[in-house]
Amino acid sequence: MVREKVQTRCDADTVDSIEQYADDGDISQSEAVRRLLRLGLDAEGYDSPVSLGADNVERLAEREGYATANVNQTARQIGTVLLLLAVLVLALTWVIL
Repeated sequence: MVREKVQTRCDADTVDSIEQYADDGDISQSEAVRRLLRLGLDAEGYDSPVSLGADNVERLAEREGYATANVNQTARQIGTVLLLLAVLVLALTWVIL
């Protein structure tokens, strides 16, 4: 999906709220703004590209769960590689000494 740029200026309290929303959801500020805009459009009765109406909540949750699962799996793989590298370094250090 091609995304177009939208710019706005906000007061400091709004920016703080957006940052908190992003931190709570472990998402970027851009994604937080996109989600909040979709929620606002949906609440006002406007169609948004990803409407959060009752029929689409499950689909959105599945997509977000998929992203979370991929991040978790990637983190586990990176952790495993780092652990193996640490063991290798320790083994080489033991052999050298």
